[in-house]
Amino acid sequence: MKEQKNWAYGVSINGVGTIFYGREYFAREGIVNPLTAAPYTKDEINAIEKGADGNAEGYTFDLPEDAVLGMNGFWYDAAGAAAITGHADPLAQGTDGVFTTADGKEVALPIAK
Repeated sequence: MKEQKNWAYGVSINGVGTIFYGREYFAREGIVNPLTAAPYTKDEINAIEKGADGNAEGYTFDLPEDAVLGMNGFWYDAAGAAAITGHADPLAQGTDGVFTTADGKEVALPIAK
């Protein structure tokens, strides 16, 4: 794959909307497809990365270099993405992009725009 600006691939999840997973997300070992809860195969990851060579449907480009996860127009770095996806309790995303617990504790801040 040729070197290019950061990209993300969007997955539409019922009840949540489209979540964009950044290039760095797919570089990890043993990552899980959020729609099937099964690990992505190498062929699936290769197809996702190949699709990012053009402006294919489902991709977005030129996002912040450290963006791993995108939701509702906000981007989160690796630490923020891990906090969101790994949190046991339900989280709410505020209009400022900050994810909080039900009692108002801030869990993940978006990358500054």
